[in-house]
Amino acid sequence: MQSKFHKIFTVGTTAVMLLSSIAVFPAFGGSAENVMTADDITQNMTIGWNIGNSLDATGYGSSQETSWGNPTVTQELIDAVKAKGFNTIRIPTTWYPNVTTTTDENGKPVYTISELWLQRVQEVVDYAYEQDMYVILNLHHEEWINRSDFPTAYDEMSERLKQMWLQIAAYFKDYDQHLIFEGMNEPRQTGASYEWQGNAECYEVVNKLDNDFVETVRSVESPYQNTRLLMIPSYAASAYASSYSSLDVPDDDYVAVSLHAYTPYAFAMGDGDHTTFSSNYQSDLDTLFSDIRYYFTDKDIPVVLGEFSASNFNNTAARCDWATYYLTWTKKLGIPCVLWDNNAITNYSSASEAHGYLDRSNNTWYEASEPVVDAMMAVMNDDSVVWGSESYLPTWKHADINSGDIIYENADGLSLIASDGNGGNCTPGLTVTPEQLGEDREIAIRYTGNSAPILALCDENWKNWTEINAYDIDEENGIAYYSHESMAKAWGDLSTAAHLFARAGSDMTIYLISSIASAELVTDPDGPDKPDLHLLGDVNLDDAITVADVVLLQKYLLGETTLTKDAYSCADVDMDETVNGFDLTGLRQMCLENA
Repeated sequence: MQSKFHKIFTVGTTAVMLLSSIAVFPAFGGSAENVMTADDITQNMTIGWNIGNSLDATGYGSSQETSWGNPTVTQELIDAVKAKGFNTIRIPTTWYPNVTTTTDENGKPVYTISELWLQRVQEVVDYAYEQDMYVILNLHHEEWINRSDFPTAYDEMSERLKQMWLQIAAYFKDYDQHLIFEGMNEPRQTGASYEWQGNAECYEVVNKLDNDFVETVRSVESPYQNTRLLMIPSYAASAYASSYSSLDVPDDDYVAVSLHAYTPYAFAMGDGDHTTFSSNYQSDLDTLFSDIRYYFTDKDIPVVLGEFSASNFNNTAARCDWATYYLTWTKKLGIPCVLWDNNAITNYSSASEAHGYLDRSNNTWYEASEPVVDAMMAVMNDDSVVWGSESYLPTWKHADINSGDIIYENADGLSLIASDGNGGNCTPGLTVTPEQLGEDREIAIRYTGNSAPILALCDENWKNWTEINAYDIDEENGIAYYSHESMAKAWGDLSTAAHLFARAGSDMTIYLISSIASAELVTDPDGPDKPDLHLLGDVNLDDAITVADVVLLQKYLLGETTLTKDAYSCADVDMDETVNGFDLTGLRQMCLENA
């Protein structure tokens, strides 16, 4: 795991030229000596686009790529995507139709990928890679992974997964850090009642397969053997803490968590109101990203949202609002997002998937979806929204959980089972008063378990079930906190809320629920992310002013990278609240003086 202090930017010897003139730089990752950190890679990825329903189609033979109705992927398609502002291409790829199974001398299966298929995949990779775009290559609709006996099929899946990745990693071994491998897509137990939520047995299998993937790729000799970014999914690539809180992230500085978030689902794909992007929907995204911050970015674990989108319900304006809110969150967290595009523009039911943005018949953007993409790009180009500026949690001072109104108490603990849909996954309905939900109050829950409980409110008629996730968690003492602000945003007028529940997202035990005084935000003068703790001119935040800072600032001014909030503050050498060429000139002079 990377330390918050370990954000080092490595440069080539050509950077010395910057001290006297504009330099021409090799592409990031262009040689084994010019290595990016995982932070560098994810920050440079910015925003991406999926070639959905093409190489991941499951037809056999030469027609596989077009078997789901999309045309053959071309260079012109990728050119159109890049021209719009996307810097990353994800290539969902289904391999099994082009794999031959034989046996070795011991009778064990041998899985061999077709050379022709590898060549075609490479051709598509090169469409983007040769333009200095980032490329994510994965295993997608693999039926031997997504299966009904998933919890008991690890041995078979593991052997096949390792053989597949040995071949893919070896074939692409000379591609630099612009090529990213993603071990699996959405590994899950198909047909189960909990298919998209999983259980402890499923989580364990995913953890073992993820580890197999990382160890296999790292075993293949390559100039980028230990520095290629590898993406590992949670169970079903779920972006909900109830699933990914059980994810074991390997101790590897170049591993990122891969999540998919078509959120809020009711708006993005389900049968909710699609006409407006309401505050309730905003609350859903607040919950989603607050949890991701707590479990990952605050711990310096990189995250890539490999799929996100909102289906077209003839609601372009609402989708634009959704895109703006969504990308503002992810940019502040420092998370690259990859838009899912299946080239379907029309919904045929209330919950179908019209994730069409680019018309692949002519490589132009659909009228109903282009404004949505433009809204995304507006956020990415907005310098007031700073990449990674809110990736770490604030520090709060909470009142003692015993100091407020006790709403529920069980000294022995109430055991909740997440999969028990008969009421065993939540507390009894508890009466709550407007005063206990007041502006000067928050709810605190003491519990044990892998993830925090989910708070739910109902009205006096036990209707309008509304869920709220914790905004802060005290892991040491097992206490989760729920603010008045987050409850009001999700519910509305809290005076109409009459009942409260605590629900288990994962198995847990509940001991105490209390309404306590609101927390106080603590200003930590020793926090690692305070701009005034870094030297003016220390753009890469390594506590020194060197040529590396000049290189990074130049790349920012050329539009080739972004800066975190702290880095931007340090880059403002002349302290006029704007970073421009004058700051670069001043920084060069500082380097000369320090030489």
